[in-house]
Amino acid sequence: MLNFLFAKNKVGYIDGRTQKPEDKSSNYMPLMRCDEIVKGWLTTAMEKNIRSSVKYANTTSQIRVDLQERFGKESAPRAYELKKSLTSTHKEGMLISAYYTKLRGVCDDIQLVSPSPWCTCNKCDYNIGKRLNEAKEKEILYGFLMGLNGKFNTIRTQILFMKPTPILKTAYCNIPKSR
Repeated sequence: MLNFLFAKNKVGYIDGRTQKPEDKSSNYMPLMRCDEIVKGWLTTAMEKNIRSSVKYANTTSQIRVDLQERFGKESAPRAYELKKSLTSTHKEGMLISAYYTKLRGVCDDIQLVSPSPWCTCNKCDYNIGKRLNEAKEKEILYGFLMGLNGKFNTIRTQILFMKPTPILKTAYCNIPKSR
């Protein structure tokens, strides 16, 4: 969304840098018209249930604040929703490549809402962030393997016995794509 608005030179409306002018200002109508155009773009791109929850916002900046509170990086409900999605995503009738892509998207979203901490002191021999990333990678791999159906039992077992435990990308590369 921000990339699109940046390309249209409209980021100021969403990030709050373009303030609503006073009613008597000569800039009032042009700026409010642009703000309404951006609101239209945003709401058109939203799912219906989300759209209805922001329809009373007066400016695009208010929409951004509302959405940021609900779906932003610090949103515990969003993190929970993504973790639940990770464990409930299954291959079912999808091609293995479509399943991998869907799961990878969920994993990327999880990384955005709950990034691993990293030490910046440059004096540590041991970095807790590296350890947390390894744990996340295993969790993602296990979620991927659990979502595979019974046809993949042999391959699943082979992947689980690999030393060291592979990351998702490596496991995916070891699965025949004809399945």
